[in-house]
Amino acid sequence: MAVELKNHTPSLYLFGDSFSVPSTAVAGSDSWVDWQWSVQLSDLMGLELKALAEFGVSNEWIISRFNFFLDQYKSGDHIIIQTTESSRYWYFQDKPWVSNPFGLVDDLVGEKILTPKENDAMRAYINYIHTDEKDWQRQQMMYAYLNTMRWALGNHGIQIHILPGFDQPQQFPIAVNGGEIQGCLQHVSKNEFISHEHGEAWYAQPNTPDQRLNHMSRDNHDRLAKRLYDHFNGESINFINEREWLSGYLSIETQRADQLCPSTIKHNMK
Repeated sequence: MAVELKNHTPSLYLFGDSFSVPSTAVAGSDSWVDWQWSVQLSDLMGLELKALAEFGVSNEWIISRFNFFLDQYKSGDHIIIQTTESSRYWYFQDKPWVSNPFGLVDDLVGEKILTPKENDAMRAYINYIHTDEKDWQRQQMMYAYLNTMRWALGNHGIQIHILPGFDQPQQFPIAVNGGEIQGCLQHVSKNEFISHEHGEAWYAQPNTPDQRLNHMSRDNHDRLAKRLYDHFNGESINFINEREWLSGYLSIETQRADQLCPSTIKHNMK
């Protein structure tokens, strides 16, 4: 399992979806956005950041990436596994970002993202195989697996931190160092909008993906980095309490350039 190497620089591994994707991938640039939450957190922890998240992926893909690097983790490393929506599914091995077809507006065949047969197969799964109960069961098993791996790697000096993106398990809590987790990242993201209707209008803009880096305004990147650092050291973290985050200000009309990604975000779906 883990071995301790001389002169080893401990790393902060980050797996997840667009809440965690590195700014270099979002903006198509070689330079990092220094205020991105993951960059700030790695600086606070004194760790080398290895951001391995991807747009629009499922929990199955996120865990597969975590497992891919299993032999590379060393004592002193920290691993953040940011979970995603339970309804997402890894339909196609080489196209993991095509995981969330519910309410999809993209023409995946017309844009040559999927072949007609692939699209038909995905639609057949949705219409004839998918159920909410199956999603729920997969989600509980996924969190149970992560809790178990947190214990297993912890015995070798490797710390796993489970960061809920859209929900939490209902049958048991997420394993933590001390303080509890209330809510998830989606609460912070959605609560930035003045109202639900303003949020819907924001995402409905044609050919314009969310221009907030990791779906959060800059001020909330600062707060997230600091609060995760404190949480990893035993404090509770509350994603629901709007008074602890920049909230209730955002709409198409009231957006502020200083709170958005400094480069235009072009990725919506590959």
